[in-house]
Amino acid sequence: MWPSPASAAAVRLQSSSLPPQVKLLLMNAKRIGRAGISLLLPIVWSFPRTSTRKGWRWNKAIIASGPAHAMRDGVAAVLRAGEWWDYKLVPILTFFYATCLLLGSGIGELWGGAVLLLLSLLPGAAYVSIINDITDVHDDLAAGKRNRMVGRSAAFRMIAILLTLAGGAIFFWLWRHERLLLACYGAAWIAFTLYSVPPVRLKARGLAGVLADACGAHLFPTMVAVALACASAQQPVDPVWLSAAAAWALGYGLRGNLWHQLLDRERDIAAGVRTFAERHPPHVAARLGTWLAFPLEVAGLAILLWKMASLLPLLGIAAHLCFCYRRMRLWQMRPVIADPKPGFFIFLHEYYDVLLPLSVLAASAVTHPADLVVLGLHLLLFHRRALVVAEDAWKLVGKSVKMHVERRLIRGR
Repeated sequence: MWPSPASAAAVRLQSSSLPPQVKLLLMNAKRIGRAGISLLLPIVWSFPRTSTRKGWRWNKAIIASGPAHAMRDGVAAVLRAGEWWDYKLVPILTFFYATCLLLGSGIGELWGGAVLLLLSLLPGAAYVSIINDITDVHDDLAAGKRNRMVGRSAAFRMIAILLTLAGGAIFFWLWRHERLLLACYGAAWIAFTLYSVPPVRLKARGLAGVLADACGAHLFPTMVAVALACASAQQPVDPVWLSAAAAWALGYGLRGNLWHQLLDRERDIAAGVRTFAERHPPHVAARLGTWLAFPLEVAGLAILLWKMASLLPLLGIAAHLCFCYRRMRLWQMRPVIADPKPGFFIFLHEYYDVLLPLSVLAASAVTHPADLVVLGLHLLLFHRRALVVAEDAWKLVGKSVKMHVERRLIRGR
């Protein structure tokens, strides 16, 4: 009788050269998954929801419904999880999925690695939110911006920082024998710190701040995702794939930071924060995002799609382009690359947040049906943006079809 795929995978893993602690984590993927989901679901559901005319939105007001809910909502507010949960984590996780697809490995078979990746991102995301608020207190007060660390004691701030550092230290220890993983994970933390903390504080040093934010939020975490997927699958890292992922992440990170700086430009001028967008006329940052960051991002994406050799991610792009056209025609909205404008939407944003990860998971499920479970778990954890895109799709396509049919019926009478 032939051994099951799970048994064969366990034998290969046991005889691999991975460090013992990594073997233990990967061999106990189910336990890791259950523990990880039990930790993640409270975060996901800690943002109160309301349904509005434009789709599902998270209520910014804290809903006081008992001490436990108040504490939960307070933690979510301090961590600013609503600002990075979907927007920063999903593209990084997508590269874990896409790397598994490239290697021909089922994502469900390596879901312990996916959960490990997600858990490793949480301390860093929390750290950058907390450290940004602490170092921006005076600037935010001068600009009239809300800051969640205003009124917090020095002890509270120190404990918050130490807790995130302790969480990150767990993964430094786990990956201490994995040079690429350790280097990329550590580089992200260093970039976060240099971006925010005086006396370096690259945020106020022009272009260096744009680069530091892009590296800390996108470049190095994306490289961690690729390296961890390869380690989990016991496969070497493809240098072309890693380089393309790095190019995409750097370009997308630069574009996102320039967009954010342009959005906050007037407040930064009022507070005297010397960001790149504050130092230069708005068109300089917009052109940098359009003619440098965006081409780098698109070039990386093109290589990634070519390497994946799957039709579904391409269909995702086609769907996004269709939505863009309908938004422009029906809602008079304008696609933008890096320059915020009235009635704008960010080009390719919903593709990276929703359509690309779902299409990669669906493509993997064609050959590995168990990945449908991963697809369901992904939607459970990151349903916020998916609901918004689904409602927009219904408004843009479904209602248009309905109106067209109704007009034909009226003419037929």
